[in-house]
Amino acid sequence: MLCPVCGEPLDLEGYEAGDLLDCEACGAVLRLLSDGTLEVVEGPEGGGEPLSGLRAYGEGEEVVLAFSQGALEEEVRLLKAELLEALRRLEEGVGEEAPKEAEDEPNLEPDYLTVHLESDQGPLVLRRILFAGAPDVLEFTLPSGALYQFPFREAVRRLRPILL
Repeated sequence: MLCPVCGEPLDLEGYEAGDLLDCEACGAVLRLLSDGTLEVVEGPEGGGEPLSGLRAYGEGEEVVLAFSQGALEEEVRLLKAELLEALRRLEEGVGEEAPKEAEDEPNLEPDYLTVHLESDQGPLVLRRILFAGAPDVLEFTLPSGALYQFPFREAVRRLRPILL
């Protein structure tokens, strides 16, 4: 079983339905449910603080992502399940465009994976930048054309509890 917050493997041996356990990787407090799934009881330390430039909150089956840069703020609304699936695909390395080897063709953009989603404003593009020696980055290209970048693992860790 994987932690629903950070995706790290958990050993559930000896736990019964209703028991609380801590994820050692991210610090989330989880409850084992009778159907064998895990419920997030309390997010990781500092989990309530927004990722700089990105706020997210759920509204029923939808999630609202609010991006900000200086005085500019933009919001997009999309289905929670679709965003969760997109993040899962990017984590597993399954995008709509296969990574390219930058070493094979100099001066090209870094390796990346892309997933396209439909928001209330139009197409939303999520791109995970995977370039050897560079930070692991998650890019959001909004329907307006605005581009926002965040550390991949941190963005996933902050968004996952809202999407579950």
